[in-house]
Amino acid sequence: MNSIIALCVGHSRQVNDKPEGGAHTHDGSINEWTWNSTMARHIAGHLLLRRVQSVIVDRYEGRGYATSMQWLAEHLKDRGVTAALELHFNRVPPAAAHGHEWLYWHSSKAGRRLAENLEQEMCFGVPQIKTRGIKPKYSSDRGALFLRGTHCPAVICEPFFGSNPGDWQTAKDKKTNIARAIAEGILEYLM
Repeated sequence: MNSIIALCVGHSRQVNDKPEGGAHTHDGSINEWTWNSTMARHIAGHLLLRRVQSVIVDRYEGRGYATSMQWLAEHLKDRGVTAALELHFNRVPPAAAHGHEWLYWHSSKAGRRLAENLEQEMCFGVPQIKTRGIKPKYSSDRGALFLRGTHCPAVICEPFFGSNPGDWQTAKDKKTNIARAIAEGILEYLM
């Protein structure tokens, strides 16, 4: 069976006919949706070079978060997706928080393995951003609806803190490296 990887752009729920957008970087220059819309295309390009099919989902239907996640889960199943990533970046006070982390549903062995592969490739490809590891998520945690609602292994990607000036500068300087690391993590998982 051929693999189809979903590259879901976080904060794609439509509000007033525009993506909700998510957090902004510390300097306010870009939001998660805008950054990750471009990132998804870069990752898809790396996967295509290795003959792995992907689908980018950057517009979620539904009035609220729960209905958008339900729509996304159904959409991914209808498309025959075999693994799904939702692309984000972290933003929390204080600005000192930094690093990359990979979130998976606590009982998904395949989700955990995908998260491990992504984390390892990010450590190798972008060592300037420290790892915060992989993190299991439960029913009340952020992102739980995406992680448990999909029919396939799923990971939420948080490759840097947009609120940290150092992480943000590295992300801008190493955008291609981040995209390549995520693609290589997917490819490792598929092997």
